[in-house]
Amino acid sequence: MVPRLLPPLAAPVLLAALLLACGCLGGSTPSPGGTANVTPTLSTPAGTTTTLPDQMALVARAASFAREHGREEAIDAFLDPAGLFSTGGVAVYARDYNGSVLASAPGASSGGTSGLEATDAFGVPFVHNMGETARYGAGLVSHASPNQNGTVEPAIEAVEDVDGTYYVGAGVFASGAGLYTPAVPNATGEQPDVDVLEAFVLKAVAVARERGREAALEAFDDPAGAFSRGPLTVTALDFNGTVLAGASLAPGATRPGTNLLNYHDPDGVAVVRGMRDLARSGGGLLYSVAPISVMGREVMVPRINYAAPVDGDVWLCAGIVDPAYAGAARGDLSALPVRNETRTRLFDLVNRAVGYAREHGKEGTLEAINDPAGPFVEGDLFVWAESTDGTILADPFWKSALGQNFINYTDLYGLETTRTGIAAMQNGTGFSHALFPDTAANGTAWVPKLVYQAPVDEGWWIGSGIYGVEVR
Repeated sequence: MVPRLLPPLAAPVLLAALLLACGCLGGSTPSPGGTANVTPTLSTPAGTTTTLPDQMALVARAASFAREHGREEAIDAFLDPAGLFSTGGVAVYARDYNGSVLASAPGASSGGTSGLEATDAFGVPFVHNMGETARYGAGLVSHASPNQNGTVEPAIEAVEDVDGTYYVGAGVFASGAGLYTPAVPNATGEQPDVDVLEAFVLKAVAVARERGREAALEAFDDPAGAFSRGPLTVTALDFNGTVLAGASLAPGATRPGTNLLNYHDPDGVAVVRGMRDLARSGGGLLYSVAPISVMGREVMVPRINYAAPVDGDVWLCAGIVDPAYAGAARGDLSALPVRNETRTRLFDLVNRAVGYAREHGKEGTLEAINDPAGPFVEGDLFVWAESTDGTILADPFWKSALGQNFINYTDLYGLETTRTGIAAMQNGTGFSHALFPDTAANGTAWVPKLVYQAPVDEGWWIGSGIYGVEVR
């Protein structure tokens, strides 16, 4: 049986609770830019007020209508500019699992070419991801695509399977009111550290193994229970990335719910997929960011997530604000390292270096990367090169690292930085979060870093990173 989308009032609460608990909630606007092969599916003008509950409820109604009335009548209804699905400024669309468009915006003609390989402005194959998510029943898919003015914005698609041959969906840009709920860390009480976070999740794992699945999910759903403790909240998911339960969720959320495998944090990091993969290998840490409002500014606070498996079917996670940045919740931004580069510039620089490597060969590219005054150092941005076994091949500033192997490197909290980046490159968006000293500035303090990596070939890859916290 295909899982159904949660009721309109339950689903948004479930989403907010999971993403707040596991640290991947928030919205951030990349700088204008992008790549070829961008195929946006959104028709909502930037600035249109469209809430996430409205979007998800619209898709649920469209899927129900399609099951009741059949494909042909449903497509006619989706295309009708005066029909049931033409209100609210959001267009319902339908695609088959080959990527072909069956219906797009009201008033447009039906039919279309396959778009499975279509990517967003950061190379994410979001049409493929929509189909993957819909096959699990219903869920949310993140991407960043041009709006009607050509500016790249974060966007989210709600999708739901109809009958196993096609799915329906609707997309909105992150400018829609209520799309993201701010994640507020514990501003007055004690801030748990990483050891407390890990122990909290592992205790929940032990309880789940002892009590069995049904009783454990009931316990995780209790907002007054042991697994909803201040800023700590355990969430349970299956290995498809579908939410099963979590303290503070709406009643009834223990049944199969929203799939979040392809939902990313504001920096494009595939947090749910990344945590799922960590749980498969025994568990571990993964970083993300979440927005808080401080003195009229939106601060993307670094968050630390821990994931662990219960068995072959269920895994658990919880998240905390990085203790080093808990003061931001109290309005203290005095020591906050602020980003002065954009995700778009990071993406473009790495891909330019990869293109150069494929044209000019490995030896010449490593020489160019090693040059502090070379073509791949742009202000605070620079690239480095690394082999797939974790050996540093080139770096314009960190000369002592050349030839050293960092495959088992861990940071101060124990996150495996190199393995996390490689996993993101292989299985996610290529973006990952790390803590690392700013080697370009000869720094020794641990600084949050958004990393982007892309392979040149099977033997080596090129990466770069933005230091600091985004403040909007």
